[in-house]
Amino acid sequence: MNADLHWDHLRAAITPIIGDALMGRWFRRLTPVVVDAGVLQLHLESRFTLEKIGNDFKDVLQSEVRKLGLDSVQLRLASTAPAEVTTELRQLPLGGPEGPEGPEGPPLTVAGTTATAPDIAVATSPLDGVLTRRPEGLRRDHTLDRFVVGQANQVAYSAAQEVLRTPGISYNPLFLHGGCGLGKTHLLQAITRQFFIQGERRMRYLPAEHFVHQFILALQQKTVHQFRKRFRELRVLAIDDVQAFAGKKSCQQELLETVDAIGQQGGQVLLACDVPPRKLDGLHQQLKSRFSAGLVVLVDPPDQQTRISILRQEVVRGGVHVPEEVIHHIAGEVRNSSRELLGALVRVVAECELSSSAVSLSQARAILDPITITLQRRITIDIIIDKIGRRWGVPPEEIVSRSKTRSTSRARHVATYLARILTDHSLVEIGEKMGGRTHSTVSSSFRRIQKEISTDPGLRAEIDKTVKDLRG
Repeated sequence: MNADLHWDHLRAAITPIIGDALMGRWFRRLTPVVVDAGVLQLHLESRFTLEKIGNDFKDVLQSEVRKLGLDSVQLRLASTAPAEVTTELRQLPLGGPEGPEGPEGPPLTVAGTTATAPDIAVATSPLDGVLTRRPEGLRRDHTLDRFVVGQANQVAYSAAQEVLRTPGISYNPLFLHGGCGLGKTHLLQAITRQFFIQGERRMRYLPAEHFVHQFILALQQKTVHQFRKRFRELRVLAIDDVQAFAGKKSCQQELLETVDAIGQQGGQVLLACDVPPRKLDGLHQQLKSRFSAGLVVLVDPPDQQTRISILRQEVVRGGVHVPEEVIHHIAGEVRNSSRELLGALVRVVAECELSSSAVSLSQARAILDPITITLQRRITIDIIIDKIGRRWGVPPEEIVSRSKTRSTSRARHVATYLARILTDHSLVEIGEKMGGRTHSTVSSSFRRIQKEISTDPGLRAEIDKTVKDLRG
């Protein structure tokens, strides 16, 4: 069977999984070239499209290609000079998630470089938990040198550096929290990788749901002793998306005992979550206290200069030409998430490449305008309450409480005012978020602040600054 027929079968298999829209967007310029020794080689004209497929659709390709009797699929970047008909293969900088090795699926190769390089995949010695190679689950691009540091994440980055200098001593556990796409996972994986580089081998990184799944499996198979030996003797344990433990009492107890065991042996625990421990509903108070005993660090959305730096770094890494005015436009339009920021850049570059047009400001606007309106509306009432709590020095839970102290009432009035002008929520919805207050109370708070800012320049300046911070 030739390459075209293999690709036809593979495309038919993955289309129901990925969907027609994504297939049309990312796979339409893909060309099957050759099948050699069980490897299907696919060429793409766009560097960004290649990275997108390698990052987002690797697992689907790996799963389906084996079902079709192939060993692996290889993605390569092809560039054809205008006056030539031959295709030049170019090496792509390392990037994208590292795939599994062995029975989980065949390796996916990106631009001639296997994404499951031998020094990346996990392997264990007869002593469970001792790594002979780098821990699994880490993306190649999640390194400390590629973590762009700005005002929003400076504290988190500094804490990471201190943990690497004095593991198990300074901040244990280190608990990172913040919204989706702000770099928590990047930093967590970067710290884990750096520990390996520094010589640590008894270590592990995994999402919380994997810990839960493995523990439940150990209970079912009566291998809890082996499970505990594998985790409690680690020197470094990094767990992402801790919110997955909510409501799972037996798993929470196991996690608590695991964290304590590692800490007692001088090991380091690293955690990441969408919210701080105190706001984790469904989590036992003892576990919340244990998490809070270390250092809890908020990772905020990146500011304008940091967003520009992130885009510049990605442009250099990708080897594409993007005018500075386009970089500034994207940074100004996509403000709340580093992930969305890079996604916007990928979309602009890929669509321009696919249409054979140069990247320009007019093109960027045409591509991004339909999505940036939605992105800019993602200021939530919870975000406003957290921001006001930090600026006014009032805990967010106190803002929504029944406390009537002067400072708390002031912060609550301002948060109500901002919720009214920055979100599309009704007075009733705002009242519910503010601790079950009536719509008339919300209206009264709004009018109070509206009147005060007309006569108090200091308050007006403070609110203007808060609005600017919220909008990025």
